[in-house]
Amino acid sequence: MGTAHAIHLGAVGPAVCCTVHNDKPWHLMRQEYIKNGMMRQAVKGAIMEVYAARGMSQRARVATALVVIILREVVGSLKLVPYGLYAHNLYLSLVPFGLPSSTVVAQHMKLSGAKGLKRGSQNILQSWLRPRTHNVSIARNVRYGDGERNLMDIYVPGGPVQGGSKPVIMFVHGGVWASGDKWQFSPLGSQLAQDGVIAVVVQYTLFPQVLAADQVSEVSQALTWTMDNIQNYGGHPRKIYVMGHSSGSHLCAMLLWERARCRTEMSQGWTVEQQDARIPHGFIGLAGVYDIAEHYKYETQRGVNALSCMKPAMGGEKGFYSMSPTLLFMSLFKDLKTDDAAKFLVEGTDLVPTTCVIFTSDSDIVVPPDSSFALHRVLTTAGCNSRVIKHNALRHEDFVIWYDGWGNVKPDIGTYFQDIIDYVRDEIPVGISSLLEY
Repeated sequence: MGTAHAIHLGAVGPAVCCTVHNDKPWHLMRQEYIKNGMMRQAVKGAIMEVYAARGMSQRARVATALVVIILREVVGSLKLVPYGLYAHNLYLSLVPFGLPSSTVVAQHMKLSGAKGLKRGSQNILQSWLRPRTHNVSIARNVRYGDGERNLMDIYVPGGPVQGGSKPVIMFVHGGVWASGDKWQFSPLGSQLAQDGVIAVVVQYTLFPQVLAADQVSEVSQALTWTMDNIQNYGGHPRKIYVMGHSSGSHLCAMLLWERARCRTEMSQGWTVEQQDARIPHGFIGLAGVYDIAEHYKYETQRGVNALSCMKPAMGGEKGFYSMSPTLLFMSLFKDLKTDDAAKFLVEGTDLVPTTCVIFTSDSDIVVPPDSSFALHRVLTTAGCNSRVIKHNALRHEDFVIWYDGWGNVKPDIGTYFQDIIDYVRDEIPVGISSLLEY
């Protein structure tokens, strides 16, 4: 659901979220952070957990344990501040799609009032603002839906746009369904683009403004927009891979389920109005949550269930099953197996991507590997060429935060990143072994 260093277990800790948020003044960023749903939920959940305990001594023990967890997470989040500064600076310094690099630097210098600085200071500032990636441009704040946060950033590799031949990764961030902004993943998008992959980084409306089911619909809208328009940026509409991290991976898996259900109904002659049933070329799951009830048990064992937004974001426990892609896929395929008529009508219809690769790690204490293996087994029964890859040196946040401080690549990221690139280039031998472990 997010890093091990955030109160909300989000993809990027709160210290990063409130350090830099686009170009807003500090006091506005602080107000947004205070109003953020994940913080309210954490405080509310902690208070309810304390009052649910019996007796003063038990309440004191529960309160102490929760305070220790919160302090540990806050300290971990503070360690992410250098990454947040680096990501935001990189985000601002990238060349807008179709605009020369020299023009961008000139604009930054003008906006910062750098003309009044001494020559030496100008050189330092210009060096700091110069794009840190080679041959990468960005289309910022591309709208895919009507919601205020229905925006995406598109990282485009250098070279000709005509022809639409480049592979595409549509990335959906995590953050316990309640936090995260697309700029935080500018290093991820830039790195993918440097390796020739168009990266579409999507953000969506957060809990508590909407529930997770609504987020699935928004992410589906983003995929539809990408399929319809990515060719204008040089991307191949039939080589689109959806990739999500943690709760974002859950949303991607739910998107796949919704489209599989839709294709099943369409193949049986049912009328499905205004729903896109096209499926992406592939799926990349990064430490995702795919069975909500099982993960809630794990959160309870860790003692963080009261601080997590997962349960309320699903609409309470009554929504656990209907928001668990592993169970939903299992039920769908079981019905098709036992219903001969339905099986005949659906036969030959692709219900899931042809290939999937799911990443996990034994070092991930936020989302254990069991979740990934369970989804893998279900997708395999549907004929999907699925594979689980374990990078056991990676922690939960390492799957998306590849840099440590100011642009230094973390250890053990190289092999993991190359696995993603090889898969997207159709070079990873997915069918040879269902498990690859590092």
